[in-house]
Amino acid sequence: MAVTALLAGSGPMAPGTSHATASCETRPTVQHVDWTPMTFVGDVVCPHHLGSVRLQSTTQSSVNGQIRFSPSWFVCWKRGGQYQGSDIWYYTQGDTVSASRMSKGWGYLPAAELRVSTHPVPGLSQCTWS
Repeated sequence: MAVTALLAGSGPMAPGTSHATASCETRPTVQHVDWTPMTFVGDVVCPHHLGSVRLQSTTQSSVNGQIRFSPSWFVCWKRGGQYQGSDIWYYTQGDTVSASRMSKGWGYLPAAELRVSTHPVPGLSQCTWS
């Protein structure tokens, strides 16, 4: 049975807005289904540094995929291991799969990799399993 995670948010911010999410776009009706298969309704698209998606929200976890393009979408956030001063990690799907083919590149990108000044990103829901 799929579980739906709802995203709070009213849409993208107006041009020229100085709020931290001015560089992110909220898409409340976009749907994603992960490998479990959990369904997510809504995401936030944000610019970020290119990097590794990890199977768990810790730097000791295996790399499960790579994000090769920016911006990318994120469906939720959770707390995990510390990475560059933050314990926030964002759940997404990598552009490539590096390890577990079963999980299809789904995993976590640390907050420090996003090009935003506020974490968690306003308008993005906390993961239901965190």
